Amino acid sequence: MSEQSDWVLIGLDENTARRQGLPARMPVPRGEFEGLADKGLSIDAARKWIKDFLTNSEAGKSGVWRKQNSALVSQLEAFLDKAPVWERAQKAFGERDYEKAISALKRIVTMDPDDHAARLNLASAQANMGDHPAALKSFQAIRKTFQGDADYHVAVGQVHLAMQKKDAALDEMVLALEAKPDCQPALDAMVQLGVLVPIYENPRDAASLVYVRSDAVLDYLTGQWDAAPRDSAFYLEQLAYHERELRHDIALAAADRAVAVAGEGDRVERAHLARIAALRALGRTDEALAAAEAFVKTAPSSSGAWVELAKCLSQAGRGEEAPAAIERALESDPGDLAALSLRFWPSDPADILKVNEAIPALAAFVAAHPDSAGARRSLARAELVAGRIDDALAGFAAAVALAPGDDDLRAEYWSELGKQQRYQEIIADAAKLSDLSKRDWKLRWNEAEAYAALGKNIEARAAFSAINFDESLHVDVRRRAKRAVKTMDETPPVAP
Repeated sequence: MSEQSDWVLIGLDENTARRQGLPARMPVPRGEFEGLADKGLSIDAARKWIKDFLTNSEAGKSGVWRKQNSALVSQLEAFLDKAPVWERAQKAFGERDYEKAISALKRIVTMDPDDHAARLNLASAQANMGDHPAALKSFQAIRKTFQGDADYHVAVGQVHLAMQKKDAALDEMVLALEAKPDCQPALDAMVQLGVLVPIYENPRDAASLVYVRSDAVLDYLTGQWDAAPRDSAFYLEQLAYHERELRHDIALAAADRAVAVAGEGDRVERAHLARIAALRALGRTDEALAAAEAFVKTAPSSSGAWVELAKCLSQAGRGEEAPAAIERALESDPGDLAALSLRFWPSDPADILKVNEAIPALAAFVAAHPDSAGARRSLARAELVAGRIDDALAGFAAAVALAPGDDDLRAEYWSELGKQQRYQEIIADAAKLSDLSKRDWKLRWNEAEAYAALGKNIEARAAFSAINFDESLHVDVRRRAKRAVKTMDETPPVAP
């Protein structure tokens, strides 16, 4: 550091200067020097001070001083000369005109080879243009300067990913996480690479999100589950969560534990059925079939058990035996949707022609079982596929009347009403329910969407907010509700 009357010439750390594109030595007004450590040094302030120093200071106006410090003067003048070119580059970036940005940034690099901020932005622009080899070359040229910077390593890793160099990309993401353990872009990339898996230890708690090695998820969760006594409700919640995420090995482990602690009733049935389904999904067909055969013996009145047996028989190559199991399922519960699908629906449920052909038999079954809400629901679904919208909606309404406490059924009905923009019917039906806050979240979601579609933003925001603050719900559902509220806040109201 040296002094020039009202000015102080300070030396910057070499890496800091290169990262910010600043001169290695620069003038600071004496009055600003004391607060520099607290305020930091901005680019705008640096330009202002350098211009003032070269124009108005005694040293800056002195030919002798300029000659003695010609290298420094050249650096300071080059820094000022870069300003309009930087503005062009930034404007081009804002307009996503990366070709113009590259042209401007190359000009800056020519003017000041030590401006590594320009080189970093040049690499980014080249990557955005799809010129990944050039971007990688630009990134590597400044590696020493940015080594240990998480954002730098993520950017380099993304280029490697684009070039299908997964091992190199993984190395960069590891370096990013070493620099910043909570670096979200690096974590996301590791998930994309299949190295890490995001897991909610408690599906209802956003703070319980952890990232686990993909080859060690079961070991990790086993350790977590063993850390405290757990009941069947805990394991069934874990089971449902990992089923949705298609982690069948984890679902199987949770089902085994739920079976062990469930005792009797609906919970043990749910656990057994999930265990069989997980075995099937894992390709352990013989084990799944043996488990299904054993379970139908202990629970012959369980329609789900017979459905699982039918699926296992088909997967085991014994499809000719499956229809008998399906009939037993429908004898136990004529409204079992899975059994009805296996019995009446074609293998491709979107095949309009074949669904149309199946409707008469399904309708006859409904007529034979007039009190079955599930059967009526299945027929309504078929009518939707066939394009018979009014018949389908009438069918859903009839099914809801048969089973008014089935929130899942009512939610499907409301969802179909919403697709037909019959929002007022949703609101009217919701008004018939005594306390919607205690019903399934899907009902509340449909009600909120109906309010929003009708322009009743206050009611819609309140409904979405209630879902967001409901700590009994899965964290992903609550986040969706929070995003819905945010979207409403950001969207200007439609003029009447």
